[in-house]
Amino acid sequence: MARLHTRKRGKSGSKRVYTETRPSWVQMSDQEVVDTIRNLRSQGMSYSMIGITLRDQYGIPSTRTVMRKKLGKIIQELGMAPQVPEDLMNLIERYRNITKHVEMNKNDLDNKRRQALLMSKILRLVKYYKREGYLSEEWNLSKVL
Repeated sequence: MARLHTRKRGKSGSKRVYTETRPSWVQMSDQEVVDTIRNLRSQGMSYSMIGITLRDQYGIPSTRTVMRKKLGKIIQELGMAPQVPEDLMNLIERYRNITKHVEMNKNDLDNKRRQALLMSKILRLVKYYKREGYLSEEWNLSKVL
């Protein structure tokens, strides 16, 4: 399957192998892992930064193998999920930066095209999140742009 908005093909690359058994080197209990996640989230860390911190500092390769749940599900159960999903906010931030750049550089046609493609991605993702119930139907993109 081709990637979105690129000419590249294929999905080759290393894949993480998920096992059903808990790794033997993980010494933390399930409650300690949840408490650590709660603490890191209360410090304002994003999902990806929490995952990296758990991997690098606590030796937890994946919350999915240790807790049998994904990190996002655990954070939702704790009631600490953000209003807007992290991937959508990252795309919106990129769009803001490109918009600033295009305003200063009117003749940069390449970035004007990238801006249009990025908006297309954002709108597609917003439609998906509304359909799946992550965003309310009243949520509007103009609130964050």
